[in-house]
Amino acid sequence: MTVADLNFGQTAVIKNIDLKHPSSCRVIEYGFTPGQELQVVNKSIFNDPLSVSLRGALIAIRKHDARCIEVIIPNEL
Repeated sequence: MTVADLNFGQTAVIKNIDLKHPSSCRVIEYGFTPGQELQVVNKSIFNDPLSVSLRGALIAIRKHDARCIEVIIPNEL
């Protein structure tokens, strides 16, 4: 599952970043690193971009970029 698959209000923990994805360096620079908890706090009209709460910051990220961030939902561990 990736960040792009999360629904509004869902919380997840970053499992991995797909380093082969063209946007991987950018999302790592934004602070998306394995082990961090994030929450989808808003989706725009066509679900792109997403607003994600991460480390106390609100980050807008495109679905294309969000697809390289693999997550686990804590309840499903």
